[in-house]
Formats: sequence, C-alpha cells, structure tokens
Amino acid sequence: MPHHRRMVSAVAAGIALVANPAPAQQPDPVRIAQAQNATIGLIAGGPGSTDTRIAAEIARVLDDGDRLRILPMLGGGSVQNIADLIWLKGVDVAIVHTDSLTQTMQNGSIPREGSVQYIAKLFQEEIHILARKDITSLSDLTGKVVAIGPLGSGTELTASALLDSFHVVPNITHDNQMTALERLRHGEIAAMIAVGGRPVPALQEIEPGTGLHFVPIPLTAPLVDLYVPTSLERQYYPNLIPAGPPVETVSVGSVLITLGTPSDTARAKRVNRFVDTLFERFDQFRHPGFHPKWQEVSLATQIPGWTRYPEVLALLRKDQTGDTTLRPSFDVFLNQSGQTITGMNNERREALFRDFLRWRDQHGTP
Repeated sequence: MPHHRRMVSAVAAGIALVANPAPAQQPDPVRIAQAQNATIGLIAGGPGSTDTRIAAEIARVLDDGDRLRILPMLGGGSVQNIADLIWLKGVDVAIVHTDSLTQTMQNGSIPREGSVQYIAKLFQEEIHILARKDITSLSDLTGKVVAIGPLGSGTELTASALLDSFHVVPNITHDNQMTALERLRHGEIAAMIAVGGRPVPALQEIEPGTGLHFVPIPLTAPLVDLYVPTSLERQYYPNLIPAGPPVETVSVGSVLITLGTPSDTARAKRVNRFVDTLFERFDQFRHPGFHPKWQEVSLATQIPGWTRYPEVLALLRKDQTGDTTLRPSFDVFLNQSGQTITGMNNERREALFRDFLRWRDQHGTP
C-alpha cells in the first residue's frame, strides 16, 4: 500500500475512534449512593474565621471514605447558619455562637425545645476591638465609623449587643473582616470588631508599627448572662499588645448544633454516625497541628436551657461508667489510680474514662 494510502487509513481510524469512543468506565452507583447517604454538610463561619478552621479540622479527622464524609461549607455567620440548618437542604450540622442561639430563640425565629439541639459546646471565642491609637475606650467609639461584621453574622449580633450594653452609638459599617482591616489600616474607619478564638490569623499577622491596638472590654452586669470574662495576651498578638498586663475582654461560646429529627430518618442516621465518630476520634484534636482552642473542649459540657442531641446523651451515659464489657478493666484502672467516680461531674468522668482507654491501649488490656 502506498505511503499516502496508509496515512489516510490511519487518519480514518482515528476519526472513527473519536466518533465512536470506547465506553467510559462508569462509577459504581452503589458507592455513590453510599457516599450520599453518609455525607454530612457542616456549615461554619466565613473565610478566615476560627469556626471555618475548626470545621476543616473536623472533616480532616472524621472523614472515613464511604462510611462518613464531611463537607465543610462557608456560611454567612451564626444567625444565617441557624436559618440554613433549618431550611437549606444538605446542611446537617452547624457551628454557631451561643448568644446567637439564645437571641434567635428569644425573638421567635426558632422554638426553644426540640427543633434545634446541641451536639457539643465547643470553646469560647474572644471579642476583639481593634482600633486606631486615638480610641482608648468603648465610649470613644460614639459617632465614629466602626465595622461590626456582615449583616446576619454572629459578629454583627454580638457587636451590636456589646455596643448597646455600653450605650455606644457609632456609625456602623458591615464590612467583612479583611475589608474592615484594610480600611482601618488606611484610616477610613476608627475601629473594627472581630469575634474569634485567639489567635485570629488576620489580626495575628498585622505588622508592627501600625499604631493599631485592642480596646479593653470590661465585664459589666448586662454582659454576665451571655459572655465570659477573659483577656488577650501578648503571646498571641506581639505586634498589637505591648509588654505588660494583658487586655481585658469578654468571650462568647461556640456550639455544634443539629436538628431534632425522628431516629429512623436518613438524616438522623447520618448525624448519629457523625456523633459516634466524633466521640471515637476526639482525642486526635488535641494533637499538635490542630487549633489550640481544642484544648478547651469537653464533650460533656452542658448548655442550660437547650436540648441535647439524643445520641450524645447515650454516649455520655456509656462513658460515665464505661461499657459493661470494659467494666472489669475500668475497675482495675480506678484501683491503680486511687480514684472513684462517686459524686464526680460529667466533665471529670469523661476525662477519666478517656484516660482509662489510653491506659488500656498502653497495657494491652482487653
């Protein structure tokens, strides 16, 4: 066959392959179905927030192939996250602030009992007021331009409540954290309010010599019910806090919530699997490389006035004394440690039982 005829034949064969490609390998429909039924949508805060990092770390630890998949989502803040949990398909679990949870209940946005249930109280998130050097107290913010976070965000709700309690009336802007920080650097606003577990990365990375500083927030009677006194230390923000005493502030709790649904529904089964895996692997969050706020978390901590998710209650009851199959080993551990669980609170019981599990692993005890 002449050379040019062989080339024509090859080209024709190539065209035939393009026109009639080999059947593509189809994904296994069973695996897809299993993954869909085992996928948890976890909505958290906006870009750069502590809650977003925590959600990513939860996904990192709990993801378990087709058995359980965690899809972290960027949310619009605590208030919007609560609404999304209730109304938006694909959202199973949310991280929100406790004051947002309380206020949405009080204004009737959600019912007090049954609808929203909490899986775990997480940790406290500090309120940061970053301001120009001429702002030395909260009262100096009256009449000034202050960024309090996007509309509907937990930061906006917390900042508004804080300013109201001190009778401060600034000119409000709803910039997000990064925009507010740029405007503050350029002198376009007097201050910004950020809520997040210290250290907040965007604030930690502020270069020295900007003249920016944190405004102290004293604990007053109107704040006692919703906020906890704390401080911002130089070790977290060396470019913003000079040597000397820390800056006093207050903090708001963050909480992992879900919806109360019948136990035989697909959603309840997914969330139960999420909760079981969270308890099984919780100790991993205390390892190096995770956010330091995990050191503050106890799965046994209660939130008065709110309903606990049933699967969590079942696991906590089991942890209080240990599974019956572990009881003999647990008794040996207690005898060796010289401790007793009589009269012990839930947090201490949980810590003790997890110490026992580690001890069991180290000693090879069945």
